[in-house]
Amino acid sequence: MARDKNQRELNFKPLFKEFGQTQIKNNERITLLHEEIEAIYLMDLLGLYQEEAAKKMNVSRPTFSRIIKNARQKVANCLIGGAKLSIHDQKDSYLIAICSDEEDQLKNLNAYAKYILIYEIKENKYKFINSFENPVFFEDKKPGMILPNILIENNVNFFITSEIGAGLKNSLLSKGIYTILKKNIKFEDLANIPI
Repeated sequence: MARDKNQRELNFKPLFKEFGQTQIKNNERITLLHEEIEAIYLMDLLGLYQEEAAKKMNVSRPTFSRIIKNARQKVANCLIGGAKLSIHDQKDSYLIAICSDEEDQLKNLNAYAKYILIYEIKENKYKFINSFENPVFFEDKKPGMILPNILIENNVNFFITSEIGAGLKNSLLSKGIYTILKKNIKFEDLANIPI
């Protein structure tokens, strides 16, 4: 008798969900489940070991091993056979981070601001999650060296900023965190950012 499936912990929010080749016509479509893209994200992008990745997903290591094997097989079939790849996104909420000089208003939105503010966006509503001092400001650290790790530890999916250097942008992207450029933004605008 099969046992009940554990609730998977899915933190990665895929921004792009459709992939395919353009050289030949191929109507075959392969769908990558959200848990499979999460496994690829944890192992292949973040470089976690299976044991660590399994804990993050709230599954056993053998279950994680099956998930990553299926995911990699699907991606290989798409690359070699030319099938279109779709990613099933079941994450209905996501976390955004903003650096600001004030905790109660969005001011001076760049990586050198005093605070890091984290919000959850769900069903077109925003909810405050956390706020803490930005080591880039208080410890005079480089944004590209410190912010990506802090944001990944807090499961952030998107970073909103008024400006960003190529180094920080690439460091964030290498962790699966997407950047959104906004010169000015108000709290009530957070839930309406097109993602």
